[in-house]
Amino acid sequence: MISLTTPLLLTGLTLLALPVIAHLVNRHSRQTLIFPTIALLEAVTAKHARLSRLRRLILLLLRMLAFTCIVLAFTRPVWFNEGYANQSHANDTAAVVLVLDTSASTNQRIDGVSISERMRGTAKQTLDALRSGTDVANIVLADSAPQAIFPRLTANLPGLQNELSQFQPSQERANFSTALGIAGKLLSEHTGKRDIVVISDMQAANWSDFLGNDALSEMLPKGTRVRFAEIKGAARENIALHNPQHFPSRPLADQTCDVTVQITNYSNQTKQVPVTVVIQQGGNQETTQSQTLSLSAGEQQTVTFGTTVPAAGLLTATFSIPNDDLDVDNRAYLAVETSARLPVLVVSDDDPQQPGTAAYYMMRALMPRDDQTDPYAAEHIRSRELADKPLEQYAAVFVGYLAQLSVEAAGAIVNYVDAGGGVVFFCGDGPVKENLAALQVTAGERGLLPWMPEERVRFSRQPEPLRITSGRWQSRWFREFDEQSQLAVSQIHFNQVWAAGVPDPNAEVLLMFSDGRPALGSRLFGRGQLVLAGFSPDATSSDLGKHGTFVAWMQILAKSLRPEEERFRNSPPGKTYDFPQKFAMESADGQLRIQTEDGIAVPSRTTTLADRISISLLEPQTSGIYRVTDGDRTLAAVGINVDPRESDLEAINVDRLQGFVASQGVETDLQIAGSWESSLEYTGRPLWGNCLTLAMCAIGCEMFLLGLWRR
Repeated sequence: MISLTTPLLLTGLTLLALPVIAHLVNRHSRQTLIFPTIALLEAVTAKHARLSRLRRLILLLLRMLAFTCIVLAFTRPVWFNEGYANQSHANDTAAVVLVLDTSASTNQRIDGVSISERMRGTAKQTLDALRSGTDVANIVLADSAPQAIFPRLTANLPGLQNELSQFQPSQERANFSTALGIAGKLLSEHTGKRDIVVISDMQAANWSDFLGNDALSEMLPKGTRVRFAEIKGAARENIALHNPQHFPSRPLADQTCDVTVQITNYSNQTKQVPVTVVIQQGGNQETTQSQTLSLSAGEQQTVTFGTTVPAAGLLTATFSIPNDDLDVDNRAYLAVETSARLPVLVVSDDDPQQPGTAAYYMMRALMPRDDQTDPYAAEHIRSRELADKPLEQYAAVFVGYLAQLSVEAAGAIVNYVDAGGGVVFFCGDGPVKENLAALQVTAGERGLLPWMPEERVRFSRQPEPLRITSGRWQSRWFREFDEQSQLAVSQIHFNQVWAAGVPDPNAEVLLMFSDGRPALGSRLFGRGQLVLAGFSPDATSSDLGKHGTFVAWMQILAKSLRPEEERFRNSPPGKTYDFPQKFAMESADGQLRIQTEDGIAVPSRTTTLADRISISLLEPQTSGIYRVTDGDRTLAAVGINVDPRESDLEAINVDRLQGFVASQGVETDLQIAGSWESSLEYTGRPLWGNCLTLAMCAIGCEMFLLGLWRR
């Protein structure tokens, strides 16, 4: 049985009159030729007339066949077998939901044709196999936030075809669990035959998350069949850029800043790859640097470029490598906030003007000149002010002597670290154990401290003073300390220290006392970290604050406490990004908005908190630099980069995927779609491709015969 998807187009058969009219006109045409004699032509006249009529008839039939096939192709005929044709029309209406993979990996090209185009052809072929006006379908686009094209199943197959023609792959991850859940919800409204057709490049990194979903049978109506259409192609190779970062986290004017990017060779052979970075400062000054790397198969390297920050403002870096078969990961973007002076906060309940106190030494170490030429702008507050202080504006927080911390103050410190801040906690006088215990309780099960101090030990009466004798001198905390500086540190005497308990397995011990106990340690918490010192710079505890080494170390801490900050500011397309900055009302003279480097405004959301404004970038569609602007001023920026997991094009073992689906009690099978057309034939076999092929053959035969007969 043959069914026509668009039978109205059969009216195009009236065009068959054109070759017939042309044939008749040519038949009755006459041409007079003058010869000296016609005696020699009389013998062949009859034979020539019969042959001419036969040729014209053959050409007429070929032309009519071509016209007929072209018209039939536009009606999109589908062949149904006899058994299916005899089934009840009402009870066997088919419902099909296509789950179309739109992740970043589907941008790859194989033999010059993108995977997404092959997927489009497979999806179109599947829809062509359905009965127009009888079967129902829908399409779910599987990106980071999957959604269906129509709110429910529809019999408007031409409408789905039209939407499919506009489909473009995204630069996001694919969430197949959510996509199949949406497909199941759509099919739950149907009582007949139900199928889900998943069309994907089967990238392992995307499907690995799905394999952990044990609720598949609950998401799909009973009796639903899941069919996988795998797009086959050539060997999958790729070179990718990802994870751009910079150090220090907020470079100062005239300070050297390193911008880095990771490059990975996902191919099976060694590659020579040129890496270029374009660094733009203040929107005007632009510099370009390049390096060429040799990457063996599967190797990953970090490329570092150095630049000097000339002034406060924004610095953007765009990394690039030559385009390959997957070009969406051949660019990486980084935005760096620079400052003339870096704001830091000193929290202490002693007097910063009183010589010998911890606050006195910390403030002078951070601002030795006490003027605008100091690279750090240090502010002092007391612990009771912590709860009301917007800590996110400070690059680092230093804690000295404290009275009893309130619950609100402890919460402010923990939240600051969790959001990406860096805290240095010096243990000296006061209720140190109680305050640290309050921080630990507020942090909950995750834990905040490298260790819990046990007791305060006095060494002033010991024959041998306590010193720092070893440390991780090559770490970022002390790499600027040469051997002379290390020797100077070992000469500092400590009169009173807090003995460290057992270090947490997640802690990093940075310095050790001469008695073998930890002196300084750090621990990551959330997006930030806390550094715990078992000593204090105040004069009664040690002579640390009197040494020039303490000044150098405090300034290193101030710029190094948040080295990982920018890693977490790299957000992938499809995910809402909340800018950490809170903008003062007076800075937003116009209307805050977010725009691309080309000046195109993108969706954003602003929130007013007291006298400050926060802004979020809502699900950006592509990678690139996005700027927060207020009129002509740029207030902040962020680099959006493709998720690095999208760059590994290795395909999942489809047998494993099918086995997992089957283990959930869901019927499944696999079809291979290796070219423009799919082998998926859902309820019938589309014939329009055959019609077009036959039309082309008829036209080709006509041209061949015309050329042959004119010789």
